[in-house]
Amino acid sequence: MSFMNHPAFQSLVLPFVLAFAISALLRPLGLRWAALGAALGLVLAMAVWPGFGWPVAARAQMLPWLALATTLLAALATALQAPGTRAMGRRNGLLATLSLTFAAFGLAAWGALGGSLLLAQLALMLATVCGVAVLWAWRAVSASPVSLLPLLLTGIGIALCLAWLPGAAPGAADGAGSDDPYYAPQWK
Repeated sequence: MSFMNHPAFQSLVLPFVLAFAISALLRPLGLRWAALGAALGLVLAMAVWPGFGWPVAARAQMLPWLALATTLLAALATALQAPGTRAMGRRNGLLATLSLTFAAFGLAAWGALGGSLLLAQLALMLATVCGVAVLWAWRAVSASPVSLLPLLLTGIGIALCLAWLPGAAPGAADGAGSDDPYYAPQWK
């Protein structure tokens, strides 16, 4: 088993390291750009796993593309200094980022307990980068509505994918037909 293919590394370590490093690298450009580091970390973590597959065959394969598109739009808004890119206050930024983090952990629990392990893993990736956003909102007062928008929309996409999962087959209680329609782990 490769360490890089382990779900704990893909869900927790890689997104944290990428989001924190990108935020730290963008910090000299200003707080507006440092706030975007969490979303960029999520996009790069999703590029490593599950990757950008084309053509998109399942709803879950749209999530990396959704994260990429919304992050590019947020970066464009930040570059143009559009309204909503100015940092919120410390209290409001902490409340917003903590709310997103708790919601992402709730999505991970929903996915793990009754839905899809792939979606649970993606929700853990989202929760991890939201945790980095909490650290930056607390440390540097850098959370802005535009920088949190890609994280929010990716979370909504995960919630919709979980809501649209097909129901369990009649014999799923005894293990027959209870496979996750999305998840094919490479770490076995």
